[in-house]
Amino acid sequence: MNQRIERLYHRSSEHSAIQSNGDLLPIAFKELGTASEELLVALEQLAEQQEQLVESRTQLEAERRRYQSLFEQAPHAYIALDSNNTITSANRAATRLFDCTQGLLLHKPFSILVPIEERREFREELQRRQQVEDEQEWQVRLYSPHRQPFDAAVLLSVERDAWGNIVSSCLCIRDISDRQRAQALKKQNTEDLFCDRPRHTFSKGENIPLQPDALWLVCKGWVKLSTLTESNGEVMMGIVGPGIPFCRTLTVLPIYQVTALSQTVELTAIPHQEMAQASHLTQVIAEGVNQRLHQAELLLSVCGRRRASDRLLTLLQVLKTIVGEPVTNGTRLSLRLTHQELAEASCTTRVTVTRLLSEFQHQGKITIDNTNHITILE
Repeated sequence: MNQRIERLYHRSSEHSAIQSNGDLLPIAFKELGTASEELLVALEQLAEQQEQLVESRTQLEAERRRYQSLFEQAPHAYIALDSNNTITSANRAATRLFDCTQGLLLHKPFSILVPIEERREFREELQRRQQVEDEQEWQVRLYSPHRQPFDAAVLLSVERDAWGNIVSSCLCIRDISDRQRAQALKKQNTEDLFCDRPRHTFSKGENIPLQPDALWLVCKGWVKLSTLTESNGEVMMGIVGPGIPFCRTLTVLPIYQVTALSQTVELTAIPHQEMAQASHLTQVIAEGVNQRLHQAELLLSVCGRRRASDRLLTLLQVLKTIVGEPVTNGTRLSLRLTHQELAEASCTTRVTVTRLLSEFQHQGKITIDNTNHITILE
């Protein structure tokens, strides 16, 4: 439009000496008419775009309300934090968990929900976990002015901008104090069940004989279950710890060897006939057998990896779930396995395991302390 007016102005200046004003009027009206039509078309396009924007905004608002409703009605407690770890929102489950209103939570640092003596450690742990890409769950001691401290499982998810800076974080919080009390009670009942039974002690590396008419139950320490191949190679079939049973009737392998892994292993023998007569004893044994089944599936997942490095890494993750104990920088394997035992479990050679463990250390995936215990880094 401006360009056309400018051209019309130049034409009027050029022809002012030879044409009268009456000659320029038709040209001006024609240009103005064309410009008016173009303006009408532009207005129609703007009106359509405005309708589309209104429709998009309505859809976004409906979607926001839907997600807000899901957030509020979620069965677990969710608390959103900004980049400074200040609470920006909390759903209804969170207010019920901490027995307070949203007003008492909003715009407060999340660390106020942690006991004073543990706040510094929690802030450091939270900042450390925010630097890791994967969602992670860990156990935290929480409290509020309206209830006693309780154990909670916290799952952290982090949102970042295009430059990798933390925009917000979200914590999913589950009260696990009842579960822990139940586990402690179950452990105590199990210990009471077997405390009066005689115990058999074995030393590290000692072979444990299998009894034909009884089942062994581990009371203390760890033992290794293995078999032999035709070439006399050993294959690890499982690692059995406290509360887990093993016996001849739980395997179909013709060669089944049991070796003590801990410095001291304590076992108690339960006759098969007694198990058939005591239902509570059968339940304890069944839970131990179930753990054995889960462990066997995890070990099978190791053999499915083609590369030796992947098999060894997967094995370390399996051992993490079986004998791992949380430490500051990751998970430490409480059981110390030799390179040969790791090689047998990951279907490779001792030399390969030694080389791969060295590579994993240089890559920052694991550390090995002066007692040869492996720590899997987060």
